[in-house]
Amino acid sequence: MKVCLISAPTANQLDERAVGEAEAARIMGELAPIGILSLAAVLESRGLQPEVVDLNRVYYEWLQNSKGNGKSDFCRFAGDYLARGNYDLLGFSTVCSSYPLTIRIAREVKQHRPESVVVLGGPQASVVDQATMRAYPFIDLVVRGEAEETLPELVDALAGPGSLDTIPGITFRRDGDPVRTPDAPLVTDLDSLPFPAFHLFPDVRYCRHFPLELGRGCPFACTFCSTNDFFRRRFRLKSPAHMIAEMRRVRETYGINSFELVHDMFTVDRKRVIAFCEALLASGEEFYWGCSARTDCIDEEMIALLSRAGCRGIFFGIESGSARMQKIIDKGLELNESAARVESCDKFKINTAVSLIAGFPDETMEDLRHTAAFFMDSLRYDHADPQLSILAPLADTPIHKQHRNQLLLNDDLADMSYRGWNQWPEDYSMIAEHPEIFSSFYSVPTPFVEREFLKEFRDFVLNGMRAFRWLLVALHQDRGSIVDVFEDWQRWHAENDLQFGGDLRTVYYGRRQFRADFLRFLRADYISNKSKAPLALATLVDCESALLDYNNETVACLNGNGATHIAEEVLSPDSRPQLPSGMRLIKVSADCHQIIRRLRQKLPMTELPEKPVMLAICRKSTGAMEIHQLSPLSAELLGLCEGRRTVREIFEEFLLRNIDVPGVPPDMVCLAGIEMLRQQRLLTI
Repeated sequence: MKVCLISAPTANQLDERAVGEAEAARIMGELAPIGILSLAAVLESRGLQPEVVDLNRVYYEWLQNSKGNGKSDFCRFAGDYLARGNYDLLGFSTVCSSYPLTIRIAREVKQHRPESVVVLGGPQASVVDQATMRAYPFIDLVVRGEAEETLPELVDALAGPGSLDTIPGITFRRDGDPVRTPDAPLVTDLDSLPFPAFHLFPDVRYCRHFPLELGRGCPFACTFCSTNDFFRRRFRLKSPAHMIAEMRRVRETYGINSFELVHDMFTVDRKRVIAFCEALLASGEEFYWGCSARTDCIDEEMIALLSRAGCRGIFFGIESGSARMQKIIDKGLELNESAARVESCDKFKINTAVSLIAGFPDETMEDLRHTAAFFMDSLRYDHADPQLSILAPLADTPIHKQHRNQLLLNDDLADMSYRGWNQWPEDYSMIAEHPEIFSSFYSVPTPFVEREFLKEFRDFVLNGMRAFRWLLVALHQDRGSIVDVFEDWQRWHAENDLQFGGDLRTVYYGRRQFRADFLRFLRADYISNKSKAPLALATLVDCESALLDYNNETVACLNGNGATHIAEEVLSPDSRPQLPSGMRLIKVSADCHQIIRRLRQKLPMTELPEKPVMLAICRKSTGAMEIHQLSPLSAELLGLCEGRRTVREIFEEFLLRNIDVPGVPPDMVCLAGIEMLRQQRLLTI
């Protein structure tokens, strides 16, 4: 048989802006479908020659070719693309975020090639197999769960006289009705699986962090999670020797030594984690990697070992900052311990994704405040990246089963982009018609917190974090809860009859107008009426306002105005130092460094002394903005370097100001200061 395995579309960031080919290839490479490539390798080991199609790549090609002809044509484009392969069997991998799109593409293929066999697999189709086949007659089969044993048997049966009844782990039709065979056995020895068929996925060579499967299965049973449905809670790991061999193979083949080690819960078995790290250290090879962990299955000693062994990133699923909700959702984390793990990772410079969820059915405003507090406290660490999402009732999870007759459909298509993929109107019609299949696009009732409040708070805090991280932390500390600040902001926004500018709410919060409106709210209302530390807040607002104004101007990047070349010249008495094009100086009322130090340590800002300082704002060569707090000496020198004075004239003026640095002659202070500012790219000649 001619077999094609097709990945689920997941790279929704491809159409957010103009993404170049190199960046697109990197994004798609890092999203390489491990499950599909593992199955392809198994088929190859049985003598077949499967093909792999990445729907993310097809989507990108459609974006490049469509020229604005309408996104609804993508399914037709993808259907034509796949039909041209004349495949006998097309196996689609599925995830909840793009399940409607995958089904529509499968329908297009079936219309082109009705004789082909269309098979769905992956986590989403596995849990809604019967409902999917009842609703969509063009789906011929569903392969449930891990398919390394099932798929080769299915291919053999379809190619010859074999019977489907004897194949475990499939759902097929008999007399028009879906029939399920018993579940297939799990793959107990993951080392026995062949190396994934990355050679069938060319974009993987462009990624920065190569994906490799480390293991499968999570022994925990959180009420909102579907992982244990697919892997049936059987925790398994590949052996250290096998993993290191795979990492070595990737480096030798693709020249990549940074990895995303895929496993929902790597750190469950402490001894095996230690064995893996010690094996990496003993190998003497330089590999860098990221993984997932529970904060109660790790401690600082292990974090230190992970760091020494090359770990540079950990995903922590905290889910709720409320101790009460931790019990209700069967997560069971001790939150002080969780916070300590985030702090420990920061200490060892391991980046952490701190995942939090709002919108549980039993959640109250007080619970939300606790979750928001955990989010804000995580922002105090440079290496922490907190995330906040609204609960999606994944199919067949305990929360979904409990509330399946109360699901609420959001009529905001843009809001569905938070589910991981932008949905089209055709997708929305399918979602509305079949809640039992597409439950993840619905919401559960939240009787104690308004859902619109939750969604706007999520937009506010995520965009606020990206726009002004330390200002948001300061507001949380000053008010006692960022939720209260948000409520103040909502009231002020309504009282001043501000609109979202004709945009959807989600779009507004991602734009400059939100930043400008919010800073105006802080100046006009919050600092004067509610702030306990107005000096610190006003200083941070001044900084953010200057950055916002600066970013709105059309200025040359530092490396684009000749400064790099001129900086190589020797500094002479007749040189004329000046500020680089595009750099701005502003004066604020307090020491910004001290404010941030206090915020990091949760020290009160009310004791901050008034101490005017000068800030320099400029752009780096990458185009990103940076801000420098100047020492008094640097501020004096920059004030003298306005482009008219020579170095000799600056020195003469410097002597008149009687600036004394003990033990250093004034001429050396002046010349060394100018040279240092030039090396920092705060001066050009």
